[in-house]
Amino acid sequence: MKKRLPFPLLLFLFSFLFLNAQRSSEAGIFIGASNYMGDLSPSPLAANETHLAFGGHYRYMAGPKLGLKGSVSFGKISGSDSNIPLEDPTQGARRWDMEAGLMEVALQAEWHFLGTPRYNNAGLYTRQASPFLSAGLGLAFAEAKITTADGDKVRFPEPDDKSAFIVLPLSAGVRFDITESILLAGEFGVRATFSDYLDGLSEYANPKHNDYYLFGGITILYLIDAEFAPAYRY
Repeated sequence: MKKRLPFPLLLFLFSFLFLNAQRSSEAGIFIGASNYMGDLSPSPLAANETHLAFGGHYRYMAGPKLGLKGSVSFGKISGSDSNIPLEDPTQGARRWDMEAGLMEVALQAEWHFLGTPRYNNAGLYTRQASPFLSAGLGLAFAEAKITTADGDKVRFPEPDDKSAFIVLPLSAGVRFDITESILLAGEFGVRATFSDYLDGLSEYANPKHNDYYLFGGITILYLIDAEFAPAYRY
């Protein structure tokens, strides 16, 4: 018969880890780039359709290895038939183009797998550098505008077209200290939209494949608050 730890003991151990962790919070400004993968982009993407992106990040660190990040990001996506080589050169291109402003609100859990305590047991600061992986959930808004030849304009918008999407952000990056209170984080992430309508095209393109978009860049952060606790490692 397997023995299980009693619930009060589990609760005590859980509380011990977090009450004695060196918790901190930080906020900053993100600047980088956005792009997309969909019906009007080649595989994997068109570098010439990369656009400026910016936003704000807030991160709460429950300890050296576990973090929670909230973000609001703005960018742009675009695509064109001219980016995709024709399979049959004798066929005429449709000459369809797309662009959309993009806004995302997301919450991600982060794992800083090489994270170490910010302060040692003597209370002395040690410079940090930690790579991390993150995943979460978000909501994106993008209303695609399709430019076509006159004869194709009646096709849009498609009947099931939409402008709000539940997204799954997956990111990787590195976060390190510039000073004790100023931090820099660089990250790259892809967003699954679970929809083929991010670019406004599905029925008249490839409805079997959903669209994705990407954010990448750097965030300059200010350490708002940092608690000192014994440098327990977990």
